[in-house]
Amino acid sequence: MKVAITGASGFLGSHCMAAAVAAGHEVRAVVRNPAKARAAAVLHDLPPDGIEVVVADLTDHEALRASLDGADALLHVGAVFSLDPRQGRQMRSVNPNSTAVLLGAAAERDLRRVVHVSSIGVYGASRTVLGPDTPTGPECGPYTGSKIEADALAVAHQEAGQPVVVVCPGGIIGPLDPSSDLSDSMASVLDGLRRSRVPMPSGACFGMVDVRDVAAVCVGSLTAGTTPARHLLAGHLIGPADMLRMASNLTGRPVRISNFPAPLLSLTGALCDLVGRATGRRMPLSREVARMTTANMRAGGLREVDQRSAADAFGFPATPLETTLVETMSWLHSAGHLTDDQVGRLAH
Repeated sequence: MKVAITGASGFLGSHCMAAAVAAGHEVRAVVRNPAKARAAAVLHDLPPDGIEVVVADLTDHEALRASLDGADALLHVGAVFSLDPRQGRQMRSVNPNSTAVLLGAAAERDLRRVVHVSSIGVYGASRTVLGPDTPTGPECGPYTGSKIEADALAVAHQEAGQPVVVVCPGGIIGPLDPSSDLSDSMASVLDGLRRSRVPMPSGACFGMVDVRDVAAVCVGSLTAGTTPARHLLAGHLIGPADMLRMASNLTGRPVRISNFPAPLLSLTGALCDLVGRATGRRMPLSREVARMTTANMRAGGLREVDQRSAADAFGFPATPLETTLVETMSWLHSAGHLTDDQVGRLAH
């Protein structure tokens, strides 16, 4: 099929592009920056001239509609995701509005399949058990709010009989991030890996998932399985402190983990937002992430996620978390983001 992929130059989007090419699809990369799309193709060992690139910013609705002309399917990965509080209004506008335009255009053109990438973050952060029928919300801030609204639009298209698949990934990590300064999710992981002493919230538990496993489900959903479908892709449930201990064991580099209590985490998130607004610097935390984390901590962490639909159809998750960590840290080292000392024995 000819597959239009929005956000194809980003972290997940570029992995979806590579997986789609490997599956024999003809890819149309729908991106804001064509040079970045070609660089992402090279990073994934794809011939840059073998990918059709269409320039369409998520705010350019006419270009978004036109990007689906002649396509057979849509994989909608593109979204504004940032820990920068100054982009909150942009997220609330762009993410649902671009989704509405793209899903509407896909329905008008009678596309054979649409895959919409949502997020585990659309569910209330205090929930401990999740399934495909769990109601979404409440939001923790502009990003989760925007994704909840976009998710509802995708569900409405499903209910109208459109061939829409919704995938909801957890925290995505893995090798080969095309962004020179890394995506915000990977930058947060990098910040923890660089430190020898790290404050961590105790009692929290989230889903961490390999970017390649998410891409495999997204691309697989273009042709396999029935519609409508909703796949929860939390991956592996683990506390942030436990994941850092696993990384420490793999590298052989000792890391001292101290408790980060919920009240202090909330205060730090608010302060990071203030500093970020004043300086324009990327901060390691935001008020929204702090709200999500503290709600998760107080509930005792995410304990159970029904991932059976993706497991049955695609063998998800295919990659053990330890493997993901080793390959992520090794790539971060080879790309110059981590030093020999920071990756320890993995440097050799």
